[in-house]
Amino acid sequence: MENEDLPPAFIADIRRLAHTYLETSDPRRQSGFGGGPARWRAEREPILDAVTSHGSLLDLGCANGFLLESLRAWGAERSLILIPFGLDFNPELVALAQQRLPEFRSNFLVGNAWSWSPPQRFTYVYTLADVVPLSHFSAYLRRLQREFVEPGGRLIVGSYGSHSRRVPPLDLERLLDSYGMSVVGAATAGPGGTVRFAWAESVSNREHPQHPRPGTSVTLFPIVDRRSAFSPGRRLRGDAERDGIGAPRARRRPAARISCQA
Repeated sequence: MENEDLPPAFIADIRRLAHTYLETSDPRRQSGFGGGPARWRAEREPILDAVTSHGSLLDLGCANGFLLESLRAWGAERSLILIPFGLDFNPELVALAQQRLPEFRSNFLVGNAWSWSPPQRFTYVYTLADVVPLSHFSAYLRRLQREFVEPGGRLIVGSYGSHSRRVPPLDLERLLDSYGMSVVGAATAGPGGTVRFAWAESVSNREHPQHPRPGTSVTLFPIVDRRSAFSPGRRLRGDAERDGIGAPRARRRPAARISCQA
């Protein structure tokens, strides 16, 4: 399955979706979200419940980079320093992400998450369930866990439903468990639980070597000095405040369900 190409119809749908994102200048709509700043935060910040330390964060299907910018700002409020990396199928969206986070410009690349080979591993890897067809989802997640996540890191998976269209998100905990992946935490947000996240640890260090095999070479992405790029006490200003990233934290706790296993 991993050596198969994605179905042409699925690729065509992804391209059409990217064009709809580019028809607007609203940063949230360019990220595929139709709500305002408060809902954006309430329904995306739970991703950080999986983040327990400083580190690199790769967003597969990063669109215009607004989610990564938001997670960095919200993470700073939790005294977390996150170095953003992004991959997207559409070069115009990647260009927008590079403009949005110019100090990390070289960390945003054009590529297909299904077939892309990462030149390094990442502390946290975030992907949506609809980045690939459901028929390819198990093979996709296994490869991410095996080749993308560094030892001690986490693979974070999200699924967005729709309250207005009465479309529920995928039951990620059950789905990942059926793939033989041990879910160590999960969160639910949004009206009626329309947003779900679940995360799993990286595979063991023995199966997940930190160094290249003899005879191979690896080129790492350039990483800006995280101390000068972003310190926990520094607030984002300018475009970030204009875009509503710093909107007051919504009262999501009563509506959210978070479970962690020891």
